[in-house]
Amino acid sequence: MPELPEVESVLRTLQECPPVLPGRMINSVIVLSDTVISGCPVANFTGELEGMLFSSIARHGKYLIFRMIRPGVGCSGSFLVFHLRMTGRLFLVPREHSIERHTRLVLILDNDLALRFDDPRKFGRVWLAANPADVLSKLGPDALTVTPEIFRSRISALQRKIKPLLLDQSFLAGIGNIYADEILFRAGIHPLTSSRDLTPFDIERLCNAIRDILSDAVESNGANIDGVFGKGRFVVSVYGREGLSCSRCGSTIIKIRVGQRGTHVCQVCQPFL
Repeated sequence: MPELPEVESVLRTLQECPPVLPGRMINSVIVLSDTVISGCPVANFTGELEGMLFSSIARHGKYLIFRMIRPGVGCSGSFLVFHLRMTGRLFLVPREHSIERHTRLVLILDNDLALRFDDPRKFGRVWLAANPADVLSKLGPDALTVTPEIFRSRISALQRKIKPLLLDQSFLAGIGNIYADEILFRAGIHPLTSSRDLTPFDIERLCNAIRDILSDAVESNGANIDGVFGKGRFVVSVYGREGLSCSRCGSTIIKIRVGQRGTHVCQVCQPFL
């Protein structure tokens, strides 16, 4: 499942790797699954997008945000927002590339390429909005860029088990199951620990672990746990390593359930106090 680092990898690929997406015009739109389009009728979605230019790309949490402008209309425009959910993939292909079984949306560009959205599980969503806040308003700060001051103020006001809190996108946007396990291992905090029991030193370690794990994963093009992102090079320490030895202390990594989610933990490095 793509989390913040994998989505950031998609952004960087589309923004920096030739042929880059910004500056390209959408000539036509092919919607192969109506359910992928949220917030407006499909006819409005296709009619509005045709003839628009990709101006810039941004990311908040697990969401990709494309600023779209129409040539000759000044600064007015719209925002195309993608949420890849569990199995979504967004990538450029040659225009003549055959449409596949799991292709949900194709944006035909003016340079013989197409931006394609594939999603086997059909959970991914796309919005066309006048303001990205219309889609993102319920999200917390981006987990990669949140400041220590804001993080401390938000976590200090809550009383929740720490792993479900990290997964709550209204608290911090971008962390999923893989990186929550890795962050808590790096910080030496048990996933069942209550946020109210964290000391100021624990909170500082946790904030640093969030920044360091996500930064390392971004620079590694994310993880490749489920085979969706083939370029991922981030090496996990605990996630998916049930029954194997902890790389830090040598004890056996176990798997427990926390908030209905499979959770990997080293009981020596992450004692439940």
